[in-house]
Amino acid sequence: MPDMSQEGRDAVRALHHQIGNSLQSVASLLNLESRSAPPEAATALHEAGRRVRTVMRLHQRLQEADGDVVRLDDLLTDVCRDVTELDAVQRDATVRVDIQPFCARSKTASALALITAELLGNALEHGLARRAGRVEVSLRAADGGAVLTVRDDGAGTPDGEMKAGFGLSLVSRLAGQLGADLKHSSSAGGTRFELTCRDAWWDSSCV
Repeated sequence: MPDMSQEGRDAVRALHHQIGNSLQSVASLLNLESRSAPPEAATALHEAGRRVRTVMRLHQRLQEADGDVVRLDDLLTDVCRDVTELDAVQRDATVRVDIQPFCARSKTASALALITAELLGNALEHGLARRAGRVEVSLRAADGGAVLTVRDDGAGTPDGEMKAGFGLSLVSRLAGQLGADLKHSSSAGGTRFELTCRDAWWDSSCV
């Protein structure tokens, strides 16, 4: 396939710039609406705004990637930092991130980044909503591929059942698109999610 012309590259950059501006406008509108909304609606608007801002920053980072292969250690570490910074509530939470050097195609990387953002956001907003605690995010090699783990020592659910809200439904759909195995457990001692993805690989070029 021939290289894209300069005119074509300029058009693509202009399109990505327009997408970024549109996402920023949506995030700002959601933030504005949340300020005057009733408490329950304000919470939903805030969560929606966080998701839009996460997608906006993810879009920016993927555009900076060299080619179709993305370093997951850089991307997921940045995503975790973004989610923590975008958390509007001042809570007593420690977030520990341990991402081993993995690579993935941009489509897989995008899905893993969104899954990570949702699981970390869920742990902060629900698991540690009313108590101090810790969230650990890791990506490690294991039989069958790379394993993403997000666990917290928050409130959890004594009966092990979890309410399937929009965020967890999104995680399940993205995991299905990746053909990844998603497991979770929850108790009074906290919640743990574990996702095994076979489309990410460890490579010496990632180090």
